Amino acid sequence: MRRPFVLLSTLLAVILALAAPLAAQTQGQAPDADPASVLGDLEAFMAQAMGEWDVPGAAVAVVKGGRTIYARGFGLRDVEKKLPVTPDTVFAIGSCTKAFTAAALCLLSDEGRLGLDTPVRDALPAFRLHDDYATAHVTPRDMLLHRTGLPRYDALLELRPDLDRQGLVDALRHLRPNKELRAGFEYSNLMYVAAGRLVEVVSGTSWEDFVAERFFAPLGMASATFTPKRSQESADHAKPYALRRGKVVDIPFRDITPFGPAGSINASASDMARWLAFHLGDGRYGDVPILSKAALTRLHTPQIITPSGEPNPEIPFGGYGLGWGVTAYRGHLLVLHDGEIDGFKALASIMPDDDLGVVVLTNRMGTPLPEIVAFQVYDRLLGLSPFPWGERAKTRRAEAEKAEAARRDAAKKNPANPAPPTHPLDAYAGTYVHPAFGKVVIAHRDKALAAVLGGETIPLVHATYDVFRTGQSPEAEERDEPSEGLSLKFQMDDSGAISRLDIPLQPNAKDIVFTRVKTEPGQSGQSGGSVDATQGATRP
Repeated sequence: MRRPFVLLSTLLAVILALAAPLAAQTQGQAPDADPASVLGDLEAFMAQAMGEWDVPGAAVAVVKGGRTIYARGFGLRDVEKKLPVTPDTVFAIGSCTKAFTAAALCLLSDEGRLGLDTPVRDALPAFRLHDDYATAHVTPRDMLLHRTGLPRYDALLELRPDLDRQGLVDALRHLRPNKELRAGFEYSNLMYVAAGRLVEVVSGTSWEDFVAERFFAPLGMASATFTPKRSQESADHAKPYALRRGKVVDIPFRDITPFGPAGSINASASDMARWLAFHLGDGRYGDVPILSKAALTRLHTPQIITPSGEPNPEIPFGGYGLGWGVTAYRGHLLVLHDGEIDGFKALASIMPDDDLGVVVLTNRMGTPLPEIVAFQVYDRLLGLSPFPWGERAKTRRAEAEKAEAARRDAAKKNPANPAPPTHPLDAYAGTYVHPAFGKVVIAHRDKALAAVLGGETIPLVHATYDVFRTGQSPEAEERDEPSEGLSLKFQMDDSGAISRLDIPLQPNAKDIVFTRVKTEPGQSGQSGGSVDATQGATRP
């Protein structure tokens, strides 16, 4: 989950975004040859693809017939120490975690302790959304299908590090939906946080303990953990990397414990292969029953249409089940979910009708490599002519870079002609609050404004009238992260005084409104104050 001043849209979208019109390929029958021989030269393909996409390390595992038929590590899990990736290297899997949360609720349903189609507040009385009708009617199924109408609002992870899991659920009542209940697909990490909290209330144990006891233990997922601290205790763990100004650099691990049910699991390719074998085994792992076949069918059945790219004969539609995306790939049913969190990108997928599963884990964020590799493996095992997903992805990358260069060139040729602020700068200084997103402090110092939010001090650059844009914060500079900038729009009340601050913290939703509060005794937002970035306050 990325910082709001770098990229608010997540990382966590389903692979169907790769869909684009491509020519159809000739389709054959799955070969009878040994999978090892079919995938024998995957090493050369991986070396080339990892080089093209600047990925330090990756692990691939393939499942068929209830067992792992291929598991291999590629590249480095630690570039500085030159440590190789193995099938047992632990990676963060991001939103692939959602399938575990969905399975947990289905397991509770199997046991008669929870109804997937009964109102959430029957089991979680404190659950409340912005809309009263939605509050009364949202079900666990709605939450798992992303059809509550609530958009991502992932900025809460950055701006409210003080909130625990229940605190995040309590904040839901202050967040406006984009759509009415069941009116369409709105991907929401927060709804999976609420689903995880529901698991805790119904089971009487933490979400982490429930998942570990009911899934990790019977599946033998010995390396699976829930926090970066625990994953780093493994002697075989991958470090996170990102591409910064054309260079691959290591970045800090991200702990998202409060958001855990939406994306906190860490696991190896070997362990994830066991998870896929369970999904291909009618809810059993070997002779161990874990989930009913009916529940597994619910998980894998598309129950809502998801937005996708342009029509593509190879991937004709996008759907979502419970914690899984569901589509067809070249005529074969494909159930999948990707996951991305700071420094890592993963893809877990199965083809139930073909008894195949592929997991790809990498230690670099912002790369399409997991999808490219998974489709390459499926093409080979199904006897299909390999499809040029890598070439298509490179073409799209080049087109995006060209469009961005053109935008910057146009901005230079047509510079903005800003109007001056309507007030002296010290009139904007003060504290602004939102019941869910917390406090933003605007400080006037050194003849400029700065915003303190989410523990960071961010300089503001005047744009026009009462609109300012965020610049590069010292913290972001230290992390070598580019800043895209946000527009902060100050608003006046009827008397002409600055009374609120509107910030677009969610790209496809209305701006978040922070209301100005009276200056507390002993505090000042005037010139000369110093900013306490830890407490988010201005000290005289």
